[in-house]
Amino acid sequence: MRCPANSFRLLFASCLLLALAGSTSCSTYQNLVVYQSDAALIALGELPAGYPSLGPNHHPYTISPEKVLTLLESLEYREGSLLPFSWGQPRRVFTAKQGKILAQELSKAFGMALPQEVVAFTVADEEKPDRRTKGLTFIVGEELHLILEELRKPSYFGEQKTYQLQAHQWELAPGNRQRLYATSPEGKGTVPHWVICPLKP
Repeated sequence: MRCPANSFRLLFASCLLLALAGSTSCSTYQNLVVYQSDAALIALGELPAGYPSLGPNHHPYTISPEKVLTLLESLEYREGSLLPFSWGQPRRVFTAKQGKILAQELSKAFGMALPQEVVAFTVADEEKPDRRTKGLTFIVGEELHLILEELRKPSYFGEQKTYQLQAHQWELAPGNRQRLYATSPEGKGTVPHWVICPLKP
């Protein structure tokens, strides 16, 4: 007959192992790479700490590469000028080549993502890999949220510089029916690097 004290120790040890396993799985969550090349990286993972959770996200979500491309092509940003409270002319966030790569792979990633996951991406200029744009995107309801964490200026024709520093003092410039994420229901406290795009007409 098994000693009650030994049974208690065995039960306690089993519970402790389960607790450790659970905490380890949460703290060592690994991103699932969906696509990787010299030009881009697409991965599924949890929303990074510091961002408010709006979930559960509407994932998995079926969206065509053509529709994703249309959304990406419409995204623009503008930089602060030397004059106070003055901004430069809007420029596209992604080049045509970057948009095509991202559209194809983001479409696949949205179809694979779980409700608690977001799609993280990094895309570089093929001719100058040190130029890269990094961010994450997810779908809530019928709206696509896109957050840019790092922005590199595209390489423009005739530019003589061999490298490009990260753009500073910039913000996304919402287009038609787009808006910046706001921290309050009244639309105040907008986040300049977080844009929301409706998916339905």
